[in-house]
Amino acid sequence: MLARRVQTELPGPLARAAIARDHFDMQGIYRSVVFDDAASAGVHLVDVDGNVFLDLFSSFALGALGYNHPDLVAMASTPAFVHASINPTSTPFVTTPAWFDFIEAMEQNYAPRGMHRMFCVDAGGEGVDAAIKAAFIVHGEHRRVAAGGPKNPLELPAAEQARIMDNAGTDAVIVAFSGAFHGRGLGSLSATHSKLIHKADQPAFPWPTVPFPANKWPLERHTDENAAAEAASLKALAQVLDAHAGRVAAVIIEPVQSEGGDRHASPAFYQGVQRLTKQAGAAFILDEVQTGVAISGTYWAHEQLDLPEPPDMVTFGKKMQLGGFFARQSHSIDQFGRMYQTRNGDRARAMLSVTTWETIARDRLTANAREVGGHFLHGLQSLSDKYPGLITEARGKGFLLAFDLPTTAGRDDFLKRCLARGVFGTYTGVRSVRLRPHLITTRDHVDEALEVFFDVAEEMTA
Repeated sequence: MLARRVQTELPGPLARAAIARDHFDMQGIYRSVVFDDAASAGVHLVDVDGNVFLDLFSSFALGALGYNHPDLVAMASTPAFVHASINPTSTPFVTTPAWFDFIEAMEQNYAPRGMHRMFCVDAGGEGVDAAIKAAFIVHGEHRRVAAGGPKNPLELPAAEQARIMDNAGTDAVIVAFSGAFHGRGLGSLSATHSKLIHKADQPAFPWPTVPFPANKWPLERHTDENAAAEAASLKALAQVLDAHAGRVAAVIIEPVQSEGGDRHASPAFYQGVQRLTKQAGAAFILDEVQTGVAISGTYWAHEQLDLPEPPDMVTFGKKMQLGGFFARQSHSIDQFGRMYQTRNGDRARAMLSVTTWETIARDRLTANAREVGGHFLHGLQSLSDKYPGLITEARGKGFLLAFDLPTTAGRDDFLKRCLARGVFGTYTGVRSVRLRPHLITTRDHVDEALEVFFDVAEEMTA
């Protein structure tokens, strides 16, 4: 049974030696932890120096069942998994029965309500790009038909086909919100507005941005202010949709803005966004790459938004083990060649995804996220009450948890002090601590983390 301990400076000597070998990896500049993936277990991450951390980071919410979960180990040990791992296929053309098991499990048990099809790629950002592409396809087909032209672009006049092949783009747009993060691909990046460093020096489509209302917490103390911000945001959205009438392919939004600072808005706000989007004849896309797969306390976070009808598309990634999007029938692309990805998702990852979902259902991990996450949020609110000059805006849904410190430097110092005590959290936004516990996290783990947070806050305010 692992227990939290830090026995070296961080990073330790073995970790530093490993990182020193990292000069050829362009992303090596980010690396600070080198972990022992055989020794790590459950919610405890063990590094190569033998330090043991209570992991509230889960690799930016990639982790679902903790480290070396026996169900996943058992699946990965089967001959079927080995064969799927070593025999890559162009899945749309050549696949195995295990792929159909995955698709049927998603359709019958785990996909969001109202979805007609799913499209798989390798990761969440690619999934967002693919959903945006589907939105543009449907929008373009509708525009051509409305103008008396063909739905099928292959039936366009030769001159128009040549113009398209010479990079004549559409004037259609995607509407996104300030603070949004939808990915780093050149499509999704144009809908991303969280940090300058993501966008600097990159070409971008001239797509409009609407202010996100970002509720202030505790909600009961900011009722009027939050309502006013949401009303202003909806008014701005209506104006943008009017200004681009007939040209809006989709409105994309996260149920909780994660990379942008763990920013929330009310169900009524999302209902308003969906209503305005539908009136504009555009697709309503919910980006659930980080918020999906039980972490919010429901399978999909938008289940808590009381939407009058399902969204047109829902993107996924991270805990799903692969990326992609679900679509209603209106955005199911059926023409051969229009939506295609060589692998269309990794078959081995799909097997792990099914096992992850089955374990979540069997072990009631959505309920665990609600109950233990609620306990964690109550503890964070108590932390804020005791240290109001240091800790503010404690907020969350399930295990989507965050709180703020006064400055970026203060936030980073808080995280560093916690890590030195064996609790691994992470950052988001400008000055927020982001917590993404594994779905198997218990109340005892939470109480252990809160004890460290209180100790660190006391130390920082002494």
